[in-house]
Amino acid sequence: MDDDADWREFLRLSLEDLGYETTEAADGQEALDTLKRGDRYGIMLLDLNMPGMSGLEVVEKLPRGRHPRIVFLTSAAAQDVGNALLSGPHYYLPKGASRAQLSLLLQSLGE
Repeated sequence: MDDDADWREFLRLSLEDLGYETTEAADGQEALDTLKRGDRYGIMLLDLNMPGMSGLEVVEKLPRGRHPRIVFLTSAAAQDVGNALLSGPHYYLPKGASRAQLSLLLQSLGE
């Protein structure tokens, strides 16, 4: 989930090149609606700072039950992401990360 269409496209293409299936959401409500349909995801990439509903607010509103692992995407410095990372077992990928960095993160998550 990210409001930046270019970044979403980069992530989608990178993930598909790496062999992953993807579902895009342009905002928090769209992401929650997708999850409420019952689709299961292993990992969810969430923009931490978005207009409307932030990535952290999406996490707080996730339906009960099994949740995907959360990777916060942000252009903020790692020290500024602290509160979000402390809210649960979440991960962090800076915006502008390379395909190789994305791949390494996914490998470290066992995906």
